[in-house]
Amino acid sequence: MTHGEPAPPNTYADRIIAGDLAALDERALEGFLAGAGDTSDLMAAADRVRRQRFGDEVHLCSIVNAKQGGCPEDCGFCSQSRHASTTVGPERFIAPHEAVHASHKAQTQGASALGLVTATRGLADDSRALSQMVEGIRAVREAGHTEAHASFGFVSEPALRELAEAGLTELNHNLETGRSYFDQIVTTHTYDERIATIRAAKRVGLRTCCGGIMGMGETPRHRAELAMQLRELDVDEVPINFLVSIEGTRLERVEPLEPLDMLRIVASYRLALPRQNIFIAAGRHHLGHLQPLVFSAGASGLMVGDFLTTDNRSVQDDLDMIKQLGLRPRNCGAPKAETKGGRQRLPVVA
Repeated sequence: MTHGEPAPPNTYADRIIAGDLAALDERALEGFLAGAGDTSDLMAAADRVRRQRFGDEVHLCSIVNAKQGGCPEDCGFCSQSRHASTTVGPERFIAPHEAVHASHKAQTQGASALGLVTATRGLADDSRALSQMVEGIRAVREAGHTEAHASFGFVSEPALRELAEAGLTELNHNLETGRSYFDQIVTTHTYDERIATIRAAKRVGLRTCCGGIMGMGETPRHRAELAMQLRELDVDEVPINFLVSIEGTRLERVEPLEPLDMLRIVASYRLALPRQNIFIAAGRHHLGHLQPLVFSAGASGLMVGDFLTTDNRSVQDDLDMIKQLGLRPRNCGAPKAETKGGRQRLPVVA
């Protein structure tokens, strides 16, 4: 090993499986993300950690656009921003019965959770929007088809507590990229505002789903920054999205990542975040015929069904792929790592 290169990937996998969940430090992570070592060796190490943690189970989730378009934020990747020149116009919040219908559809697709996603800056306390979402969450919980997850932008702790009491079990609030690259993507709010929302969700007992988008022009250092921030926040689930360049957005001309680079990112994140459920969401079509390899690279879940404003491949294709790989869908919510004698162990999912 030359100076500055990370150790062989299996060295980190051995330490992680033995209980050192922070075995991969930021410098080594950046090295892997920058291309150090053989991609196959990196994936094999990540797969060992995935199998130790999740066995042959795969978490499937779905989302529905609970309030489309008209968002005041200027996220450069988003077709629902007012700052974008797209055909996605503002629409009303969905009604509770529509949320229940979406939850039932998600269940028929093998998903154990439905995320209600709103194109808003957030939900203000005592607002009509908050009341509508509380009713939607309650309706999904009472229907019992799936767990009720959500992504509402910025939400205060009292509002999160109200949503949790209605049946919300997990809040999604992505950091999108590393702190030092964030202002290249978003200028209408800060990184710390996002972090504050995640911490508020944890304080009220919600699980947290937090990840980012790869391929927005960021460097391996920015990707490593994001992973280390997610580790520090101790989030439960990490969605990895790959940029889908949409005409009319600020990032419309950005070329997609190469498939092997995408798999290297997934594998590196698995070694950096061995406890978390890492699932692959938007942009996975860039992998082409290599989509099944996301699991060999360490992913433990998929988002199935269509995304907010873009299509996904057919649900049946995903279910067939999972079955043919000898994997099976699992219930929502990754188990916490057990702590014994000051060291954490990755429980095997039987």
